[in-house]
Amino acid sequence: MNKLTLEKNKKYLLACSYGPDSMALLFLLLKEGYNFDVAIVNYHLRKESDLEVAGLKEYCDKNDLRLFVKDVGEKIVGNIENKCRIIRYNFFKELCDQNGYDALLVAHQQDDHIETYILQKKRQNCPIFYGINEFSTINGMLVARPLLAFSKKELRQICLDNNVPFAVDQSNYDKSFSRNKIRHEIVSILSVKERESYIKKINEDNTKLNAIISSIDESRLSSVDYVLSLDNITQKYALNMQIKKINPSLYLSSDNVGQIIHLLKSEKPNIFSHIKGNIYFIKEYNLFKFIDYKLTKINYSFILSKPGLLDTDYFFLDFSLDATNRNVHDFDYPLTIRNIKSGDYIYIKGYKVSANRLFIDWKMPISIRRVWPIILDKEGNPIYIPRYKKDFKPDSNTNFYVKV
Repeated sequence: MNKLTLEKNKKYLLACSYGPDSMALLFLLLKEGYNFDVAIVNYHLRKESDLEVAGLKEYCDKNDLRLFVKDVGEKIVGNIENKCRIIRYNFFKELCDQNGYDALLVAHQQDDHIETYILQKKRQNCPIFYGINEFSTINGMLVARPLLAFSKKELRQICLDNNVPFAVDQSNYDKSFSRNKIRHEIVSILSVKERESYIKKINEDNTKLNAIISSIDESRLSSVDYVLSLDNITQKYALNMQIKKINPSLYLSSDNVGQIIHLLKSEKPNIFSHIKGNIYFIKEYNLFKFIDYKLTKINYSFILSKPGLLDTDYFFLDFSLDATNRNVHDFDYPLTIRNIKSGDYIYIKGYKVSANRLFIDWKMPISIRRVWPIILDKEGNPIYIPRYKKDFKPDSNTNFYVKV
């Protein structure tokens, strides 16, 4: 029987669901003398959940184990699986911060490892690791998976042989879900030799994948020229590494990658294009990036009723003395300072010039344009737009500057 390869001088938090995998891990941790506490989340999505929490509490009390329970009061709707994941990992993070655990233990096992690999290949997505990694970081926590050498069948037998209670979620047998179909029609009937073959293939593919990822210069991921210089496979991983900076769970499909490569090759110097969900692609000359537009969409407006000082998240101004260098006079108050919008303009030497024309002339990055301010007089007429200079640095005499 495989033994756990954890450190006896560390303190762990076990994420438990009361299923056979996590209960087998709980038993093995007890048997081998590890220092750990237990945590479970009751989402109240199934009628059996209260009984399962009660069963776990009884087993923990019997074995003098500390148990933390989170009862979810609000109704979970929408993408239930993702929302539950967020809830439980936020809960585990709170416990780890409060109690100083060295790692969070989760009970992913060999069947999960193989299932994940098959799904990754089927979906042709772009993982940073094939299968399930033994160690990862989630919410700043070290997450360890000590059961990857155990099959699901072995873990269930451990529970049965040692009178360890557990419950089985019946939704795991619903073959309308791709993972369940793979689990029951492929993985559960694999022979020992076939399992070994899969594990060998996963290890080989991870070696190749590691070589690809290691070849990518992360300091140049924002460079259009650099990404276009890579071969097709490496491009795909470079772009996915870039988008995962926004959210580690995001990934780009082959169609997404093709769309982005087309945009990178465009001769247009500035591009703002939708990719998927709230994610947008921004190209600014030879640099590009992805943004979550829902999180970064900005609108602001401030009123300065008389000469004075305003220090905001977007700009600083001190008009308490003289502001005529910004075309502001005493009769213009109260002023409105807001971010520039489509259709805004300014008069320069008697000519009406659109703000967008100025941005193009100044070669202003498109991401900065969304926060650039305009000053309006008491009648709402535009009287000043600060000039953009790439290498501008304010000094003690600067009475108005943008914080970008």
